[in-house]
Amino acid sequence: MAMTRGTLAASFVAIAMATAPAQADVFSFALRAVAVDHGGGGLSFSGVPAELMTLDPELRPDPGVGGLPLTPPEQPLARAVFDRLMVGGDVVVADAVLPGRDLRIAYGERRFSPFWVGIDGSLDRAYAVKQALYRSFDEGLNPDDYFLATIAALIDQAHGTPGDGGGRDMATETLAALDVTLTAAVMRFGADLQGARLAPRDIDRELFDYDRPSVDRPLIAQEASAADSIDTYLMDLVPADHRYGDLRRALAAHRDLALAGGWPSVPEGPTLRPGDVDARVPALRVRLIASGDYDAAAGNVAAHEAAEEIADADAGDRTGPDDTVFDDELVAAVERFQARHGLLVDGVVGPATRGALNVTVEDRIGQIIASLERRRWLDRDLGDTYLMVNIPAYRLTIVDGGAVLREMDVVVGRADRPTPLFSSALTWMEFNPTWTVPITIAQNDMLPRLIEDPAYLAEQGIRLYSDWGRDRVEMFAEDIEWTEVGRGIRRFMLRQEPGPANALGRVKFMMANSFSVYLHDTPARNLFYRDRRAYSSGCVRVSDPMWLADYLMAEATNWPTRRDRLLSDWQTTRINLPQGVPTHLAYFTAWLDDDGTTHFREDVYGADRLIVEALAQQSAARMQVAAAP
Repeated sequence: MAMTRGTLAASFVAIAMATAPAQADVFSFALRAVAVDHGGGGLSFSGVPAELMTLDPELRPDPGVGGLPLTPPEQPLARAVFDRLMVGGDVVVADAVLPGRDLRIAYGERRFSPFWVGIDGSLDRAYAVKQALYRSFDEGLNPDDYFLATIAALIDQAHGTPGDGGGRDMATETLAALDVTLTAAVMRFGADLQGARLAPRDIDRELFDYDRPSVDRPLIAQEASAADSIDTYLMDLVPADHRYGDLRRALAAHRDLALAGGWPSVPEGPTLRPGDVDARVPALRVRLIASGDYDAAAGNVAAHEAAEEIADADAGDRTGPDDTVFDDELVAAVERFQARHGLLVDGVVGPATRGALNVTVEDRIGQIIASLERRRWLDRDLGDTYLMVNIPAYRLTIVDGGAVLREMDVVVGRADRPTPLFSSALTWMEFNPTWTVPITIAQNDMLPRLIEDPAYLAEQGIRLYSDWGRDRVEMFAEDIEWTEVGRGIRRFMLRQEPGPANALGRVKFMMANSFSVYLHDTPARNLFYRDRRAYSSGCVRVSDPMWLADYLMAEATNWPTRRDRLLSDWQTTRINLPQGVPTHLAYFTAWLDDDGTTHFREDVYGADRLIVEALAQQSAARMQVAAAP
């Protein structure tokens, strides 16, 4: 039986898929054989096995690499697109460098007909795309990343160039360039909205343990073009929960504050206390008026009018006794500010409160943008039931049935031993756990104590073993010259037995991750009373572990009786959960509460700074690529 080009293509596809997915040229050859076999009127993927077209986007073949020659489309505008793309490699339009492979795939699947420009040269959809790209600013993204200068110039050029798209004239060439650039911008914007802008592990792999999502960029172009509204399509790509929308509103509000001049700083000096008379009080009042804390705390029209008068005046020229008194209304404003910044609410302006007051509005905007980016790293839909630890807030939130069921305080890793950020699922608990001491804690914390007092391990109920192997033997700490051990302590295994002094308390909650991090009880209950709770070595201590255990086992038969039995002694017991519960160790230094009030927290790990810097560097790199000859 004679082999047609179609059957030849199928053979090549079969060979390629059976050998190595990296054989992009073989895939391309097969596709081109199919394209030529189907009539010569343009590129067609009909007859290509479905397995090939549903490959991971990174493995999908590039129609512009090797293989048989493609038959160009006849329609002039489609032909102009074809000629611009089928040069191999990236595509250069003016000063914009566009992703050639993704564009060739996107256009190849539609016979190179334009996405946004009408065959008759109409630009209505092009304008809609342009406006949607400008709205990237509302998402905390940089509109300059989406070729807007090039797009605007091409639109102007299209208006000024004669032609109607019906023949190969300058207008046709301009319209083809415009359509290709718009498509590249939509693909990039859609990918960025899905969290693919940065590779989190490349920023700090010890802190950010998230995969960069694999985004099908050609599919973004196809779906966006088919949508009734490109705005609606793009907004359907962003996270679905209220947290993201809240952050967008906070971003807009704080940008308005920045345009209005931001807020003044509060001069340094002694701690300001209620009732004090101080020349810095007018500046403090103006600062709190600017952020809305004074108005909200005052709660009456007269106070609001007085605040406006003070804001309009030059604080340096107001030295009357009433203006310099730290009065009750100002105390209330300070307390409101402290509450929404996670500070001790005492109405006193000491170093911590003054430091928070003097964070600029531009820096607050950076925190919001960083929090938006980190939210895009999580799943778009977090589901109806999950746990989320917000590290800067030192809070665990339990969401059940789409609503917050409970929040509780947590203790997280300190700045030099941060709790890593990742998503996993709690799948089992261990009651009365042993604690195997991590090597870093053994070396950095316990060795200095052992040098001072070799009896320290015994006092803490920690047993010392010769090594980490199965044949390890128990040793006595008093028999070792700890001053000479140094990094050699790594070879010893230290394990604390269950009991009242065990560092993990009564229960630990386990989830798969690369850092051996988990949630657990703790005997150090006093730390939960502190405002700043970054004290652990990476794991998360929860303030009400028994409530959490009961919640996770709510569907288990006879759980209260089983739990009481587990707590009656110190026998270590593993309990598998009825079902895994998605758990996110997250990092939001900005959010809105149920009343719409914006809260900020200290960037305890410097994660905001890392992300703001990474975003700026990436935008600069994108611009450099665009400017390259």
